[in-house]
Amino acid sequence: MRTPILSAARRGFPFSPFLMLVGAWFSGMWIASPARADDFPARADAFIGRYCVECHAGDAPAGALNLTRLPRDLHDAEHLRRWVKLYDHVASGQMPPADSEQPTADERAALLSVLSREFIAAERAAADETPRLRRLTRAEYEHTIRDLFDMPGIALAGNLPADGSAHGFDKHAEALDVSHVNIAKYLESADHVLDYAIATRPNPPTIQQRRISLVNRGGFVAHVVMNGDGVLLKDKRPDPEFPPAAEQNHLDQGAHERWGSFRNGATVGLFRHEDESFNPYFIEHVTIYPGRYRVRTSLWSFQWDKGQVLPGRGTEAGRLSVVQLTGDGRGGQHPSYVLGYFDAPDTKALEHELHVWLNHNEIIGFNTASLAPTANYARPGRAMAFTGPGIAIDWLDIEGPLHEVWPPRG
Repeated sequence: MRTPILSAARRGFPFSPFLMLVGAWFSGMWIASPARADDFPARADAFIGRYCVECHAGDAPAGALNLTRLPRDLHDAEHLRRWVKLYDHVASGQMPPADSEQPTADERAALLSVLSREFIAAERAAADETPRLRRLTRAEYEHTIRDLFDMPGIALAGNLPADGSAHGFDKHAEALDVSHVNIAKYLESADHVLDYAIATRPNPPTIQQRRISLVNRGGFVAHVVMNGDGVLLKDKRPDPEFPPAAEQNHLDQGAHERWGSFRNGATVGLFRHEDESFNPYFIEHVTIYPGRYRVRTSLWSFQWDKGQVLPGRGTEAGRLSVVQLTGDGRGGQHPSYVLGYFDAPDTKALEHELHVWLNHNEIIGFNTASLAPTANYARPGRAMAFTGPGIAIDWLDIEGPLHEVWPPRG
């Protein structure tokens, strides 16, 4: 069912994304007015002035408690704690001390009654107090829009101004002001959402289904395999068309790409964990249309022993992530988030399937999560001199964008 806002927009009614912004951005209510110092009864001050200040005043008061300087604001938790302590001492007869002038029973009872009433009022005010009006944080706004428009993975927060913090909290009203910069960026975000939420074509984008390899034309994984931090495998043995790197690494990646060395359906076996200069990506799929995609992959693990594939130490773990290609992603360090960690059983392939939301310019990343860092490219003999665990990635299938209905529910 279409939302009333978008239905109105499609019927031609004027609509500003500001309406959506206002509806989603603000939450909360104005704070209630608590009891303050000027509400404190004069009777309590009179009692303290007659029976307490002889000891609890001046620069060196008894018990380091100067009652002439103790604020009468019971809204403050620390002040309230001190007044409760005073109440307890008066009620128990410890104050005033036995060698000082004593109040009558009626005076003592009257003070305790006054303090008790003030304590109850302060507690009720605190319980009834509601948060001040504040806007949503950028993360809250992003999640609200995802729910509102049925776009569970649309990325907005990264393009919005960073939120401040106050008193150690990033959801405090004092930190979440509304400036003209905030308004401008949130309006841009609203326009971005509406561009994707409103169907502008009679039919959905064509569903694409591809099987791709981790080693690919122009990708860095091919470079790593050529230098001994990975191998190509067929039938759980080294690929005879592309033998493991030995004392001499493979030369001329471009020539191998033209020969089709990385397009023969071989499994990619990796020994190397990701690091500052190595981030494995399934670069052959770069998302054009945001939406839901079905992702499947096949993983297994093995023990590599100087050119032989042997049973390994047990189930390893591979990690899949969503990577946002950006103009400032130097050295492969693009923003990303983890999709999950997946079992790679010992020498037995296991297929995994998941449904994910992918935005424009997003790809799938991989890491040999359970393997320790290694660097065969810098060692004599490279892969043919290496013994250690590896994780094999047979393929990755990606299908989408998937739409249950068209136009989409958002």
